[in-house]
Amino acid sequence: MSAAHEGTSLPTALRVVRGGRDDGWAGANDREMIEATAAAVALFSAKWKVDLLFLLAAGIRRHGRLNDHLLVSKKVLSEGLKSLERDGLVRRQVFAETPVRVEYSLTPLGRSLTGPLFAIWEWADEHLDAVVAARRDCDLRNGNVTEALEESPRFSAAFQVRSQIAS
Repeated sequence: MSAAHEGTSLPTALRVVRGGRDDGWAGANDREMIEATAAAVALFSAKWKVDLLFLLAAGIRRHGRLNDHLLVSKKVLSEGLKSLERDGLVRRQVFAETPVRVEYSLTPLGRSLTGPLFAIWEWADEHLDAVVAARRDCDLRNGNVTEALEESPRFSAAFQVRSQIAS
């Protein structure tokens, strides 16, 4: 642990972004950081991509089995996998068998993204209730009466049941 972080629980890889300019403007380094971070987040920000990356990291390899886990059309699932393959995060392997067998797996580049995704999950697990509470408080202060939006289910009933049994 670096001397700057002694006595804290911050890993050395994390750093505080300090404003170094007195004129109230962000610098070129800030712009570069924003652009690079936005480009990285765009790799997995489309719907279903995070789901696919986590399932592939968990060892789910076949299109049909991925589809068994998620409430998504085969077309949308295929588009997500193709997009992840195009970005170099997923490898598609076709086996010369009858019937043809296709498996998907994370590339080393895709596997390197699992650490940041896990860090986001840890943050969400720790802080998402506070975000929901802050939204509710803000809406109440501003007179916005918003009913809790029920999200469409993302996972198949079988996957939900198996997940509950396992925990």
